[in-house]
Amino acid sequence: MISLIVVTYNSAHLLPAFAAALDADTQAPAYELIIVDNASHDQPWLVMPHAQWLRLPHNVGFGQACNRGTAQASGDYFVFLNPDVIVTTGWLQHLSTHLLHHADVALIAPETLYPAETRSLHPGIADRPTLPGAALMVSRQHWQLLGGFDEAIFLYWEDTDLCWRAQRRGYRTVVACDTAVIHQRGGSGGGTQRWLSEYTKNGLYVHLKLQSWPRILWF
Repeated sequence: MISLIVVTYNSAHLLPAFAAALDADTQAPAYELIIVDNASHDQPWLVMPHAQWLRLPHNVGFGQACNRGTAQASGDYFVFLNPDVIVTTGWLQHLSTHLLHHADVALIAPETLYPAETRSLHPGIADRPTLPGAALMVSRQHWQLLGGFDEAIFLYWEDTDLCWRAQRRGYRTVVACDTAVIHQRGGSGGGTQRWLSEYTKNGLYVHLKLQSWPRILWF
């Protein structure tokens, strides 16, 4: 069983397209859909009533909301998805197959494309130093080993932090070169001055936490 964990914050307008793409993938292995809502005002649970909803009383940020979702998930694998992502046919099957056959891989993501962007896909996986949390898969075993997302990070850089911690433990972080998803980027919360400052602050925090001084000074 795979647990898909989605965090929403005033994202109701994105969910019809998100749900339609999920439903269109007839090749997907069995999964449960858990949506964690960060105290939205637009009642997104009315758009996807068939999902398991965890409605939080206030906005705790992306990483902590994901952690809350995994706490009630029953799957052996977790996939974190943004509501502004459009999946493609076979995406989940490809990710789960790669993780099953590569014990040294802790985190895997599909190729992530902008709307209207095209890219040639090919078999196999490729190592990447960082992966986007918009569509990110991890086994329960590796998730527990890594301790989940750092809850000191409200939004942005929590995915990079998780990747760097996995690499420090000797694991690979890779993309699946044979599948892709479309990511609108910023459709589920970014774009304001507050988020820009959050991005800069968290980038410095993660570098100070996990990188050498030359890398920190470069950042």
